Amino acid sequence: MVCLNTLACGSCGWRGSEALNIFSCPRCGKPLDLDYRTGESLPEYRELLRCHRGVWCFSELLPGYGYKATLGEGFTRVLQLRLRGSSVLAKMESQNPTGSFKDRGAAVAISMAISLGASVVVEDSSGNAGIATSCYSRAHGVRAVIVAPASAPSGKLDLIRLCGAEVVLAESREHASRLAPKIALERAGAYLPHTWLPHHVEAMKTIAFEIYYQVDEIPGTIFIPTSSGTLLLGIYRGFRDLKRMGYIERIPRLVSVQTRSYHPLYTAIKNKTLDPEEENLADGISIRSPPRLEQMIQAVKETGGEVVVVSNNEIREALRELIMLGAIVEPTSATPIAGIKKAREMGIDTERAIAILTGSGLKMIQNIKTITKE
Repeated sequence: MVCLNTLACGSCGWRGSEALNIFSCPRCGKPLDLDYRTGESLPEYRELLRCHRGVWCFSELLPGYGYKATLGEGFTRVLQLRLRGSSVLAKMESQNPTGSFKDRGAAVAISMAISLGASVVVEDSSGNAGIATSCYSRAHGVRAVIVAPASAPSGKLDLIRLCGAEVVLAESREHASRLAPKIALERAGAYLPHTWLPHHVEAMKTIAFEIYYQVDEIPGTIFIPTSSGTLLLGIYRGFRDLKRMGYIERIPRLVSVQTRSYHPLYTAIKNKTLDPEEENLADGISIRSPPRLEQMIQAVKETGGEVVVVSNNEIREALRELIMLGAIVEPTSATPIAGIKKAREMGIDTERAIAILTGSGLKMIQNIKTITKE
């Protein structure tokens, strides 16, 4: 099938044709980006209303593939929430088909894998990415193997199995990331690491495009739960495209939200480390060494952004508030709400803020019951 994209390394300048299992630069080992011909305008709103192709409604602004996988992801609602006496907009990524923003990345990554001839895909994930990869693979006729840390929420692992994927348990996230490419090699499959693949970053641009259509005024600040940086970078690049095409004059300030247990971006920008908490309630943002750290630093600094760190107690309080408002989201989704409160204390303007609520809490109800009762 047709695939017209080029892999490019921004660190050493290496370039090569897109191929399976090339997820880091063969020359220097750094993350790769996709270079492809992109359009010069957004679709007309009337076209989008009639479009049922998920992220591929923006196909002119995304990488090109002969096969386009979708389950109708995207165009998640923007809600106005009344929190702590003020109004906050929330982009409800929990409304995606498998319950998280990872569906956008799965749509593009699975499209790539199928277009390049893969019949088996392998992913290492603690939950949401694995669920998305499993469901999209099954729906489009590809077998999936998900390598997950044994500590992953049981509800998420059950969903991965329900979607028909084989689950291989690893000792930790780090062990899973080492084991997954070996399994892909053994099974002649395609390794799709969401923390490395540029396809996940490109897919997240669609969040920025959608926000442009959904709000009267582009937000001044966007609060983003941050782990590997695909969401942060994708939103940044999406708004960068909007600015390039003349739709907006400036990119919103990007505020990354991390936890006391895992805050590598905070450490890199602030040059200090906070004492970690033993438990990390936000299991979706728990990466110690994000591959795209340098790009993340650049995105935050170029937008005049910030990094805020929240504690388990702050996450717990924000989660309770969201649930009381009818937003059944996972603890990771509560971090940007906790981050808004922390930002206000730091003197950051949150008047026109939007929070990205990344995943549904329906996958881990028992965990949430325990967390919110503590």
